Amino acid sequence: MRLFAAALGLEANTFAPVPTSYRAFAEKLYFPPGQHPDDPRHQTAALWVARRRAAAEGYTLIEGSCYAAQPGGVAVKAAYERMRDEILGQLAAAMPVDGVILHLHGAMVAQGYDDCEGDLIERARAIVGAKCVIGVELDPHCHLTLKRCKHADIILLFKEYPHTDFVARAEEVVNLVLAAIRGQVKP
Repeated sequence: MRLFAAALGLEANTFAPVPTSYRAFAEKLYFPPGQHPDDPRHQTAALWVARRRAAAEGYTLIEGSCYAAQPGGVAVKAAYERMRDEILGQLAAAMPVDGVILHLHGAMVAQGYDDCEGDLIERARAIVGAKCVIGVELDPHCHLTLKRCKHADIILLFKEYPHTDFVARAEEVVNLVLAAIRGQVKP
């Protein structure tokens, strides 16, 4: 079994006058593949959990990039496309995979993209095909769009604020993705 995990997060405020640059992501949280710390950070918890489980259960985890910025204005279009395309390129290079786990915020907007998460999930689905299980972890004050629901098999939200349950929710999304791959549940 092969899983791919990555993260991209921004809580965008469309009324904020200053756009969020690539640098804002890189300075707050950027871990390229193979450089993720071995501790659960908010935006990397799903990857960290999947890594621990892969070591214990013997499946292969392909680690993609993890990005996150402080809440701010909409992302600069070129910044979003750069990060999105980086993650999607890593996913394409990892093929074939049985599952994809994405930690996303759920309220990310970029110039020209009102639904960044939906765009990323839709493009990931085009790469992996219909049989691959895509699990997504979102913040509770996210947007829930039809595009996200159409292209993700599993969508799980944090249940607490402040977010003290991001590891517990990561465990839950990894459990559900693995169970779906194994045919134990059918989301």
